[in-house]
Amino acid sequence: MLLLGDPDTVAAVREWRWAVLQLERAARGIADDDFDWVASVQRADEGRDRFCTAARGSLTVGGGGVAQARWLIDRQMNS
Repeated sequence: MLLLGDPDTVAAVREWRWAVLQLERAARGIADDDFDWVASVQRADEGRDRFCTAARGSLTVGGGGVAQARWLIDRQMNS
């Protein structure tokens, strides 16, 4: 990403990567005491959505939305 991504895409992938790293730390049992699993999963989902949107915009790829965060939250709340 750093080599080929535009600034918006690079920023988005950095945010997504950081959010996933926090989830990994929690899974390994080394998260901060105030770690919030639900908020962290949501941050990772939204980060992925921002990355996909930025990457598709940079590549001028059409075809509709790719966002999954809202869908995932709805599924979690209705299961």
